[in-house]
Amino acid sequence: MPCSASEVQIETLLNQLISQLKRAEQWSVSPPSEWAMQSEAPFACDRMDFAQWLQFIFIPKMTRLLQAQLPLPRRMTLLPMAQEWAKELKCDRQYTTAILDTINKIDLIFSDDAL
Repeated sequence: MPCSASEVQIETLLNQLISQLKRAEQWSVSPPSEWAMQSEAPFACDRMDFAQWLQFIFIPKMTRLLQAQLPLPRRMTLLPMAQEWAKELKCDRQYTTAILDTINKIDLIFSDDAL
């Protein structure tokens, strides 16, 4: 359970990201294969798309860290990868913009030494 203001903000942003991915129809009903989940490439880009990585790796990991009150990453930069992924999306631009805005806000939290 988050207790600091930045942890609450992160949890809020993760929930926003989930909602935005669903609205953009980028939320999967079934998980990637075990093979895909074992990728060691950054963002598992060799075995799944960025939305799957967010849904099945990033969001669950961040949620576990918050719930267990474990240390959060000190630095994180997701936006460049998100921007590349967004170029290929075939959904309404407003959805893409909202997703990128939320990811940018997450990056900004982790660009400070506030955590």
